[in-house]
Parts: sequence; structure tokens; C-alpha cells
Amino acid sequence: MKVKLSKAAVQLREQIDDSFPSRSRRSDGWIADARHLRAGKSDHIPDANGWVRAIDVSRDLFEGSEPDIMGDLCDQLRLACKSKQEKRIAYIIFEGRICSRILNWKWRTYKGANKHTKHAHFSFKKEADLLGEFYQVSMLGGE
Repeated sequence: MKVKLSKAAVQLREQIDDSFPSRSRRSDGWIADARHLRAGKSDHIPDANGWVRAIDVSRDLFEGSEPDIMGDLCDQLRLACKSKQEKRIAYIIFEGRICSRILNWKWRTYKGANKHTKHAHFSFKKEADLLGEFYQVSMLGGE
């Protein structure tokens, strides 16, 4: 089985890379590591068809300098989801909080073991596997 990343995830990562070319990639990732495999449930684990539906993006978008704006980027994506402008993202985790369509994209406490303080986690819906359209959020070059 060939492992492949959701096209929605690929597009988001490419737009982040283009918008922040000198960003740190220290905590980036997409394929499950041993910790994810032990947990047994993660969008980083390939499904039966090989699809991975999650990416982690290092929080340091300016490689060691201020400002720390990953929270702002997460909020722009969250608000795009809330307004239904963006429909490919299933949930976002960052700084001990999670948002999803549950509670209409309102941030709530994340109770998982990893509070996602070094990176933001973006998970994508299964139906977004082949949807690689441009994300329309201003921090990533959208309108």
C-alpha cells in the first residue's frame, strides 16, 4: 500500500511554506510515529487505502524571531471553517485547545496527552483527500 497525504493537507502546507519561507520545520510532520501508533487512533495513521489526513506545522513561522502568530493563523482557518467558506478541515488543535464543527468551531479545552504547544495540528475530512484548492485566508495569500 502506498501512503499518501490528503491533497487538502498538501495544499495547506504548501501555502504555509510559501507565505513563511524561512519558518522552522522542526516540529512538522504528517506520518504517524511510534507514539501515534501506540495510541492507535490518529489522523496521522494511514487508513486502509493509505490516506493520511493530518499535518503538524511548527509554530515558529519566523524561524526564531517574533511575532508568534501561529495562533492567528489557526484563528483565520477556524473562522473560515465557521463561516463554511472552508469545508475540508475536520479540526484544529493548538496550545491545549481544539476546535471543530462540534460547538460551531469554538475553541474548547483539548484533553489529549500532547497539548500541541510546539506545533499546530490540522486534520482533514475524508472527502478532502482529492481537494487541493487554494485556501482563501489572508495570512496565506487568500482574499
